[in-house]
Amino acid sequence: MRRSAVTLASSLAAASAVVLSLAGCAAEADTSAESSSSLSLVNGDTLTVCISKNAYAPLYWNDGGTLTGFDVDSITAIADELGVPVAFNEMAFDGLLPALVSERCDVMRSGLYINEERTAKADAIPYLETGPALVAAVASGLEIESSDDLAGLRIAVQAASANEKILQELNADFASRGLSAMELSSYPEMPETMAALRNGRVDAVIETDVAAMQAAETLGDEYELLTGAFDADTSFGMYLPKGSELTEKVREVAAQLTADGTFAALAEEYGLLPERISAP
Repeated sequence: MRRSAVTLASSLAAASAVVLSLAGCAAEADTSAESSSSLSLVNGDTLTVCISKNAYAPLYWNDGGTLTGFDVDSITAIADELGVPVAFNEMAFDGLLPALVSERCDVMRSGLYINEERTAKADAIPYLETGPALVAAVASGLEIESSDDLAGLRIAVQAASANEKILQELNADFASRGLSAMELSSYPEMPETMAALRNGRVDAVIETDVAAMQAAETLGDEYELLTGAFDADTSFGMYLPKGSELTEKVREVAAQLTADGTFAALAEEYGLLPERISAP
């Protein structure tokens, strides 16, 4: 901390500042205590977060028994501002929304798109712009410049995901225009979709662009990321129970952490683009 020369005036000013600072800290502590005690949470005074057990970097992954990543650090920062500890409840991907609706957690944060089907059942707060992308074997020679280039391909997709819905709607569009339908293979979790690709059962896997990028890097030089079929025109969202009083409190804190650069700094830390941080 930088210090100036000691004078009577500065000493008095410093003393006053200390008093004001202590008063401010006390007021802040009181506010935090009041805030945490006023929260209605499913597990006492702990913010419980539902998250998929099949994690992927950079959003979240298990590092020697400890969850880490952008999603984990961001929701932890929100919990800190709310004045409560955070606990993560890992589960199967298709069990996330039912767990939230049945009040087994306060927040669902697991790299999920915001879409109408989910917002009909839960409140959503956007946090990062994203969109679908594909992973394919380099040897396949696939050239994907638009979604029409997917016609007739075999695509693996995670079951009950927004990407599955997107492909089903795309197949309906193909049918209306006389294009060949995609052959969709749905699997419970992402690792199974990647296994289908490696075993040659499908031509490509569809995932969020963040997950697809990480998967392509993990699979190695024989696989590549294909981004030409879809735009990054949607957002990842964290979900809360429909009509929950907690929604606006979390949104307010998220807006504060967006404005002060906390989320942007976390995005940079995990190799994400800060400019993709969404307004809550």
